[in-house]
Amino acid sequence: MADAPMLAEGIADYLDAVRRPPEAAVSLEAARLIADRDAHRIAGPRPAGMRVTDSYVPDVAIETAVRIYRPAGDGALPAVLYLHGGGFTIGSIETYDCLAAALAKACGAVVVSVHYARLPESTPGATIAQCHGVLRWIARMADRLTIDPARIAVAGDSAGACLATHVAMRARDGDGPALIGQLLCYGVYALDPKREAYARAHDPGLPRAVIDAMIATWQDCAARDATIVRAPLNAELAGLPPAILLAAEHDPMRAEGDEFAAALRAAGVVVETRSSPGMCHGFLRAQHFSAPARAEMQWLGAAFRTLLQSTHP
Repeated sequence: MADAPMLAEGIADYLDAVRRPPEAAVSLEAARLIADRDAHRIAGPRPAGMRVTDSYVPDVAIETAVRIYRPAGDGALPAVLYLHGGGFTIGSIETYDCLAAALAKACGAVVVSVHYARLPESTPGATIAQCHGVLRWIARMADRLTIDPARIAVAGDSAGACLATHVAMRARDGDGPALIGQLLCYGVYALDPKREAYARAHDPGLPRAVIDAMIATWQDCAARDATIVRAPLNAELAGLPPAILLAAEHDPMRAEGDEFAAALRAAGVVVETRSSPGMCHGFLRAQHFSAPARAEMQWLGAAFRTLLQSTHP
């Protein structure tokens, strides 16, 4: 067995807060309920002056819950469509509330967190289309949201980073809106269970069994899609907006993040990367526990603000 990794300050406390006590195996339905019920364990006070609104985005066959975070500030702000992690199956706007609020403050942007349809009830293609529909809603509601429709980005962590870059592809391929950037954190980009890094995984935030289950669920559900949804590493990347990739030192998916950054650059996409020392997969939810995690969120926000300056001085 590999030695336990050296974690940054506060990360072990965060992991203790999200780890369920030993118990008999529970259904996915029960696991979702438990995660939402216990989300208060990692919650902290919201930033001063932040306004949070729950709303719903209607579509023909589905109504999508969203949580909108507006940091203190006047005038039309940038906007970020945020897609949470959770292995495509278990995250929610409740369990990732702390991350979305911190992202809004760090970026100085209105963040719209999406409660997308999860697997296995949905398929990858249907969920990506649903998230893209919310992105288009953000652009249509720019006046009501008091945002600048010329400064909209997508963001996601873990499974959400995979979905976010797929949404960026849909926006690029003619359905809009135009995006200024992608904020992608310790993302799932390969969806290949045979990767060598997974065999060596010793990240307490992402055990090998969880990786295998996530990829198997994606593949089973993708088989129900009418068209093929490729892993981001195998997709056409040219023409995507600039990307900011934040990785974690101990994450078994760090290597595929490096490969994805290289593939983006080879396709002509501007990329900025950082690997966070002492961090495990999922660390951005540790805002309430870890000063280093808060510092990494500040880096992400600063990178986004720099991107804004380069595109809209």
